[in-house]
Amino acid sequence: MRVTLEQLIRNYPAWRIQDLAQGWVAMRRTLVPRASGLSNVRCGETSTELAANLEAETRLK
Repeated sequence: MRVTLEQLIRNYPAWRIQDLAQGWVAMRRTLVPRASGLSNVRCGETSTELAANLEAETRLK
């Protein structure tokens, strides 16, 4: 099932999400230190792939 921009924004409020010409990008609103092991930017070719990548990021906490 395709994930919509509205769903991404609602489910991941800590991220700024944009639909770019070649895919999707999410940037943290509040950056984390490099040593944290977390990402400040996550990308996906589709909105569904981005949602999966953001979900994986939340499991790293």
